[in-house]
Amino acid sequence: MKQLKTFVFVAISFTTISNAYDAEEAKEMYQTDCTKCHDSSVFTRAPKERKVNDIEALKKQVHRCVGATGASWFEEDEENVVQYLDKTFYKFTKEIKKK
Repeated sequence: MKQLKTFVFVAISFTTISNAYDAEEAKEMYQTDCTKCHDSSVFTRAPKERKVNDIEALKKQVHRCVGATGASWFEEDEENVVQYLDKTFYKFTKEIKKK
């Protein structure tokens, strides 16, 4: 039973670590792959001119772009870049400020 608890703890810890947002890695992936097709102006359009208007639409668009370009990204890479784009350009999700 102790081994099972240890395994579950390690598995949960690994999942948490692997899902952590890595701004530098996401920025590098954006600069390497996303800018092949467009510059940052696509993200800074006025809200009424945007094709992407919420976080779910951003996730879908990033997934489509990955497929269209043939980039060899994992699901975690897509999520990382979505977070980077959101934090850098879109600001759909609000960060919880610590007191």
